[in-house]
Amino acid sequence: MDRELSIQLQWLSKQASCLQGMKRGLEKESLRIDSDGWLAQTPHPAALGSALTHPSITTDYSEALLELITPPCDSIASAFGYLDEVHRYVYSQLGSERLWVNSMPCKLGPDAQIPLAQYGSSNIGRMKTLYRHGLGLRYGRRMQTIAGIHYNLSFPDSFWQAWQEASGNTQSLTDFRSEKSFALIRNFQRRSWLLLYLLGASPAVCGSFLAGREHGLDAMPSGTLYRPNATSLRMSSLGYQNDAQSDLKVSYNALDEYVRDLDRAIRTPYAPYEAMGVKQNGIYQQLNGHILQLENEYYGLIRPKRNGASGERPTQSLARSGVEYVELRCVDLDPFEPFGISCESAHFLEVFALHCALAESPTFNDVDYQRLPLNQQAMVECGRDPALEIDTGRESVRFRELASRLFVELRAVAEILDSAHVTNTYSAAVAAQLAKLEDPALTGSAMVLQAIDKWDGCFYNFAMDRAERARAHFMQRPLANERAAAYRDEAEASLQRQADLEAAPAPAFDDFLQQYFADTPTGAA
Repeated sequence: MDRELSIQLQWLSKQASCLQGMKRGLEKESLRIDSDGWLAQTPHPAALGSALTHPSITTDYSEALLELITPPCDSIASAFGYLDEVHRYVYSQLGSERLWVNSMPCKLGPDAQIPLAQYGSSNIGRMKTLYRHGLGLRYGRRMQTIAGIHYNLSFPDSFWQAWQEASGNTQSLTDFRSEKSFALIRNFQRRSWLLLYLLGASPAVCGSFLAGREHGLDAMPSGTLYRPNATSLRMSSLGYQNDAQSDLKVSYNALDEYVRDLDRAIRTPYAPYEAMGVKQNGIYQQLNGHILQLENEYYGLIRPKRNGASGERPTQSLARSGVEYVELRCVDLDPFEPFGISCESAHFLEVFALHCALAESPTFNDVDYQRLPLNQQAMVECGRDPALEIDTGRESVRFRELASRLFVELRAVAEILDSAHVTNTYSAAVAAQLAKLEDPALTGSAMVLQAIDKWDGCFYNFAMDRAERARAHFMQRPLANERAAAYRDEAEASLQRQADLEAAPAPAFDDFLQQYFADTPTGAA
């Protein structure tokens, strides 16, 4: 066992109750589709409220890409209960439309038929849509229709305080939490290959998604494209890719370095983007011609997060108050689960994250920044190949051997979480994931390919069947009248909040953007 992990588990096992008060929240993306499986061309339904101001129902890149959000919850069960209610309300308002339950998209037309999310005429609303227009200009709109699960997780102050006391650390609690959060983030990136194997569920895609692109995938007679041992095409170079970011190194060694590097990227011109023009005939095409328009354009497997003040950039919030929680971003939608993720997987993610926090986490060097993406790429492309090896930085080790060692440590962490919450669900979740290591046919990616085969090799038919099953799961349990009324009231209130925002005095859009980007986060200079 990792020596540092063993030390931390010794004190934590004696006061596991300090982990009570963990908070988690889910963000689940799903494309709206018409009854034939094409991307919906309809506006965001008014019955769902304002995508700008509704706390639980919004949109991501496209007007058709719904994002359903839970608040921070005291338990996994309550988070899933909240997500269940939101789904039941949303489905009741979609008419003949469905939600696509796979990460890789449905039938797509050309970019012009992938509508940008609309947020109204306020300055912040216009900026959000303009940012999306810029993303489409830079990378194409198809890439932005890929969907996933984001899992937000925070540990309570009692945990950080107990750890700080056990280690004799004299930093402020804010600085200690941020330092250890970045240690978690580094280890998450080191070991993300395990999550991509266990939770990856996108080994195939409809041929329309890659029309006109070089892809190197195998083709089924139906036109479905796949890779036999792939785990997550969503996380491969066929999914999210950014040439400008390939040479961008963002430090995960310390909060101030992370803030500095991201702030520099949103202020550094990039010639190919400048050549596209920020404005054409006086109309904005993108927020700027820099490496990143905004910090969120930098795509990572995991992000440090902080709830900021209105109008505050993410790096400003982090620089001001430190890391509040982490956002785990590498989880594919599971098409066999109505919510896109199982409670069991959620428990495992929490075990994995706590392990990443407690284990030894040396700072990254230049070799690490080159090595880790290669491990990720190898896993997403051929993760179920028994010969796959992972580069640890010291040696290349067979994936299964390395994962087996890691599971020994994960079991010990799960026991701590079980003790803290008086349950056995964390250990059960680890055991269920270990079974996938021992039998690759149990992984989501293998099950997707098996199911596609039953649909005569047609990804579309398989995915439509799963979409219909998910719809039936929620539609057969309509909300009680009072709960449905509460959702209608919240939708109307959110529309009023947007209207109030649009009616309030505001600077010209040019001035608004200038002010938004004017302030440099503390420590980012």
